Amino acid sequence: MTQQINLYSFAARQSVWRQYSPFPQAAIGLTVVLLVLTILAVMDKAKLDAEFRTLTNQHDQFAQQLQQLSAINNESTIETLQQSVSGLEGELAVRQATMTSIKAEGAANSRGFSSHMEGLARQHFEGLWLTSIELVQGGERMGLAGFAGEPEMVPRYIRNLSNEKAFSGTEFDVFSLERLQESRALAFDVTALTEVEQ
Repeated sequence: MTQQINLYSFAARQSVWRQYSPFPQAAIGLTVVLLVLTILAVMDKAKLDAEFRTLTNQHDQFAQQLQQLSAINNESTIETLQQSVSGLEGELAVRQATMTSIKAEGAANSRGFSSHMEGLARQHFEGLWLTSIELVQGGERMGLAGFAGEPEMVPRYIRNLSNEKAFSGTEFDVFSLERLQESRALAFDVTALTEVEQ
């Protein structure tokens, strides 16, 4: 028994398949790449559509705000702003006048109030205490208020104050003394002018 095998035709068929085998693989690969690119393009388009809708909504909102602002900008708003400016100018004038007054008073008081306070501190009486000290116009006007245990303490305190250099020439012209109810303490109030002002 003999058997014949035709190797030529099998080899020829096999070589033809090998010859054309890269094309189907390339076609499949190209199809896969195109499919992936199509999916990516669809996803990008969806993202761009969402961004476009967001920007369109923002544009519409800004357009509405612009219309509202345009409606607000009428004559009554301008009048309100002018009234506000007038009020602020008046307030500025008051503040400038106050600053001018403070500067003028500060120029008159070149030595300050420390000598007055030192003089008040040096004249200490047991049973007499000050609750209010008022120094005005550089110390030219002065007011003292407080409490004393005995009525004669207040005139003695004032007499001793006149010995202080800061109070020389000071004339205490208004004096009030009043006993507090249900207490032994006396409330006093004294005002003074210096000779320069008189």
